Amino acid sequence: MENIKGKNNLYEQFLRYSYWELKELFKKAKTKEEQDFYMMLSDMVLQKEQEKVIGKQ
Repeated sequence: MENIKGKNNLYEQFLRYSYWELKELFKKAKTKEEQDFYMMLSDMVLQKEQEKVIGKQ
């Protein structure tokens, strides 16, 4: 875990991706597991956007 201190935070990297970029990564995924991963991330992005629209943030 010590190596994490000097590197970009995974969450910060996630925030840089748009919904559409994650969908493209999903399309290019080589395995079902990888597709599931990108689908979950894209769902999280959509959820954050929905929360903004309904005023939860």
